[in-house]
Amino acid sequence: MQPRKYTQYGIFSIALMLSLFLFFAGKMTMSGFSFNPVSILMLFLALTFLFCLLVFYKLTILIDATHVSFKFGLGLFGKSFKLSDIKSCRPVRNSVIYGIGIHMIPNGWLYNVTGLRAIELRFHNRNSVVRIGTGRPEEISRVIQELIGSPVNDSAKREESGGNLVMMVTIIFLAMIIPAIFIIMTNRETRVSTNNQALTIKGMYGMTIPYSEITGVDTVRSLPKIEMRSNGYAFGKTKIGNFRLADTRKVKMFIKTGHEPYIQIESQNRVPVYINFKNRERTVELYSELVGRN
Repeated sequence: MQPRKYTQYGIFSIALMLSLFLFFAGKMTMSGFSFNPVSILMLFLALTFLFCLLVFYKLTILIDATHVSFKFGLGLFGKSFKLSDIKSCRPVRNSVIYGIGIHMIPNGWLYNVTGLRAIELRFHNRNSVVRIGTGRPEEISRVIQELIGSPVNDSAKREESGGNLVMMVTIIFLAMIIPAIFIIMTNRETRVSTNNQALTIKGMYGMTIPYSEITGVDTVRSLPKIEMRSNGYAFGKTKIGNFRLADTRKVKMFIKTGHEPYIQIESQNRVPVYINFKNRERTVELYSELVGRN
């Protein structure tokens, strides 16, 4: 017989892995590609989800005169079963809790990249089953049943039309919402707290500066020229984290550009810190408090 090939693209897998890859790749980019623990972790996570994307972006089932085989993505993972070992094949709908990927289910193994539809293979020489995700379970089951000489079983319910549209909407939603959440979180107003001992800047790249270590506090109308981010985030008017200036000095910024003035804090054994708020009065209040405690 002419070999048959059935490919299903992992819509949910693509949406999830692509979103996570873009999220961590974006954070790595914002950190300035420097060799520090945060950047290395972001690189590792980005490469991990890129690898998962290349593996789980599709699942292909191959049927020839002697075997039923399947492979994931680029073909790094897959299995092959002799037709002579297969007792039956039927279309099934997986439970939602089975999810996607490669893992055990109560009576066997599941191999799936998206959706709930699959074929279920039963064997002569073992009790466990194999479920392989596909968008065409009835057709594939019919072909396999005919090849092994068993009655055709089309007992699985068909998915209602419109499922592909729902999946496409899911892809778009996930691909946009995760980066959007990151942008929203990193663009929030800088949060600070003060007590009798120290100034604490909270959130990403946060720090605590004891008043006893502060050697100078001033306000400036413009920021020094930045050469690059060494481990920081810069998007729109927000600059948070570690930066290197054009004169090679290192500084730390918690800045909303365009909302002067900016507070410049010099301290012992620390890089200079620049901070401000969108609300000018809050900036002035923090400056007055720091000057009063210094």
